Amino acid sequence: MTVTAELLEKVPFFRDLPKGSIKRLEKMANTRSYPAGQDIVKEGEEGVGFFLISDGKVEVTRKGESLATLGQGSFFGEMALLDHHRRSATVRAVEPTSVITLLRSDFISELRANSDMAIGMLQMMARRLRELDEKVTD
Repeated sequence: MTVTAELLEKVPFFRDLPKGSIKRLEKMANTRSYPAGQDIVKEGEEGVGFFLISDGKVEVTRKGESLATLGQGSFFGEMALLDHHRRSATVRAVEPTSVITLLRSDFISELRANSDMAIGMLQMMARRLRELDEKVTD
């Protein structure tokens, strides 16, 4: 298994997908590199994809306030795979950073062509909603 597939498998969004689905995600994935100080996504812009950090570190800010620092294996933009909402935060490389990207258009095409993956994603979303609901009602 490649490093890309191993990293994708660890993302909660994809963790329960069959190996074949992970391999299909890997085929549509691209790698991009960003120098320190460059914005990867900007708050308020339309989200068009998902980013998984394969190397480096990023800072997440909202309205100029630092929210988090993320490193290898961390990810952001997963909801942009499913909708067109605007980015809720800016993510900037704080050191040279490489990310694995998945574009929404490619992901939606794969869901349309692969009902097993679509069902797996629906099950994952239902589980996440149930977990959130249980936290709220506890």
